[in-house]
Amino acid sequence: LFHDLGKYSPLFQEVLARRARHVDHALPGAALLYMRLCGRSGENSRFLPLALAVRAHHGSLSADQNELKGWLAGKTDGLGPDGRRYSIPSARDAACRTAFEAFMRENPMPARLPAAPVGPPCQPDEIVGWMLWVRLLFSALTDADYTAAAEHFEPDFLARSALPPLDPFAARQALEGYRAALRQKAAGCCDPAMAAVREELFEACRQAGKAAQPGAYTLTAPTGAGKTLALLAFGLEQLEQGRRRIIFVLPYLSILEQNAAVYRSVLPRLLEDHSQLRPDDEQAARLLAQRWDAGCIVTTSVRFFEGLFGCDGPDCRRLHQIAGSVILFDEAQSLPASLANATLRALRELCRRWGCTVVFSSATQPAFDALAAPFWAPRELAPNSQALFDRARRVTCRWQLEPQPLEAVARSAAARPNACIILNLRRHARRVYDALLRLRPAGEVFLLSTELCPAHRAALLQEINNRLQNGRPCYLAATQCIEAGVDLSFDAMYRALAPLEGIVQAAGRCNRHDARRRGLFTVFVPQKETAEDCRLYPDDFYEQGANAVRALLIRHPIDLDSLAHIREYYDILYGQGRLQDKPALTAAIQNLDFAEVHRQYRLIEQGGAPVVVPYAGEAELYAQLCAEAEHGVTGAWLRKAAPLTITCYDPKLAAGCCEPLHTPARRGQPPASAGCWLLRDPAQYDSARTGLCLDAVPDRIY
Repeated sequence: LFHDLGKYSPLFQEVLARRARHVDHALPGAALLYMRLCGRSGENSRFLPLALAVRAHHGSLSADQNELKGWLAGKTDGLGPDGRRYSIPSARDAACRTAFEAFMRENPMPARLPAAPVGPPCQPDEIVGWMLWVRLLFSALTDADYTAAAEHFEPDFLARSALPPLDPFAARQALEGYRAALRQKAAGCCDPAMAAVREELFEACRQAGKAAQPGAYTLTAPTGAGKTLALLAFGLEQLEQGRRRIIFVLPYLSILEQNAAVYRSVLPRLLEDHSQLRPDDEQAARLLAQRWDAGCIVTTSVRFFEGLFGCDGPDCRRLHQIAGSVILFDEAQSLPASLANATLRALRELCRRWGCTVVFSSATQPAFDALAAPFWAPRELAPNSQALFDRARRVTCRWQLEPQPLEAVARSAAARPNACIILNLRRHARRVYDALLRLRPAGEVFLLSTELCPAHRAALLQEINNRLQNGRPCYLAATQCIEAGVDLSFDAMYRALAPLEGIVQAAGRCNRHDARRRGLFTVFVPQKETAEDCRLYPDDFYEQGANAVRALLIRHPIDLDSLAHIREYYDILYGQGRLQDKPALTAAIQNLDFAEVHRQYRLIEQGGAPVVVPYAGEAELYAQLCAEAEHGVTGAWLRKAAPLTITCYDPKLAAGCCEPLHTPARRGQPPASAGCWLLRDPAQYDSARTGLCLDAVPDRIY
């Protein structure tokens, strides 16, 4: 009720009559609510979140109370910090008493308010939970406000912006039917030992789902053990235990699209929310993505956490739907350690106060308790994880820590029936690819890196998979973009030295489905061959992970299937708890600075320029994008362009080769930069093989 109190004023009537613009009606309601519940000086801060949510419902969250106090004391000229006029200039203005009396006649306050579920933070480790409570309240208000307004004009809006709840019984039947079809398809060619591992893990998760209470859990199992379906079984059982919806959170789009296809086979009415989605009905998909009112949601880690640590209405609007959910995180090792403490505190609050069940699934389960002890103590769902790893051994690992020429690695791989070489850097992947071309026919050799747009990578992955399944020669040079969740199985795998989680994930693409024999898995160190090779890793933390592997190898040989060795690696990497969240994020949280927390909490550090490329496999889409870009780039355009978008990390390179794009022109203002670029020259994008090819540009720096 109070969020619209500021509309009870003559100035806002001018807005309704379209005779006034840029009027802020949120501040008066927030300030009067603050006075009624918190006191003029804010002494009862338990109810402060209500005032903050009302103040922000058409903008961004802020915990600063000075604006509220200034308005109540009449210390304002009627203008907000953004230059907009308040609909009621101040509490001392005559219009305030008139508006407040009219409002209270129509909307009497309840005799007793419920107790706030979260009190003001007294200790630093309580702040993340309090800020999350503010965001949840803000989410509920923002969604209700937008929805009520939309329903005024479109009575069926709520029905159109939601999907029906899941029927757990029907979903379980569909899941069993899907598994039966898989078993029939694999009859005669599936390794019985791996099939038994998958069945055991599935049943363990199903039974655990029947009993699990809200809280934090882990699912630790080897690659290829069927975690995708086991997680779904757990989630469906949790719906019977009172959870409202299932939310699958995945770190990489390649995994998301692969898993979403599986889940959609069982649950046709699920909601996918990610940048690569290309729906038939853009408007319907946008409405669903804004509200998350669905029984099953598949989304990215970035999308999920940008709400948990967001500050704007569009980012936070869906957040209250998370309460009461079962949240299943796949590839949990991808969560950055520099954000782990804040992230785990937010997830703990979802479990402790908001009825959520959280599961971290991984073959290389991070020792997050070493970073966030003592409050992070999840329970394991698999009854005997180590036994599963022992039964699923599929590779023989050899370590070559003397630096190897990339040409020699390529020769070794080319002598195998099929092989994959994963490198840490794009330039190394390109060198290995060129070496393989000198050793094998061009039709057998492939390159996968982030210099290929997502649509191009998907097409090549399909071609590679077809060759492997049909027993045809296939040799792949790739970056880390394929090592987690991609369902490929090579007889031989070569991995440049990397953090242990990357090494284990790469091993999961070797002899993926058969424990009756062993694939050959080689870890090597690239030899420095040029001046560019002064750096062998993409960033400092990645290098720290590789060095932690070296440190562990000094202690003893590493068994990639040993959970104890994986734990020991994380203890080395995390430094027995000495590794902390990035200081700027910690400071922003301590200062209750919602906007700065949002800026500092980044799963993927922003950098580089998005470039839309002319991939021939999507020529029609590219032509549409070019035509539409003439009228200005919008959010819908960027979503549509995602399958053809590459990040170029050299702004000078983008500026020299590409056309800058702009947003639609506003009345009286020139078009603004859209922050992205369009590559028009098809000669600079190799649609057959290697993707972006700008080597001829003299100032290329990477």
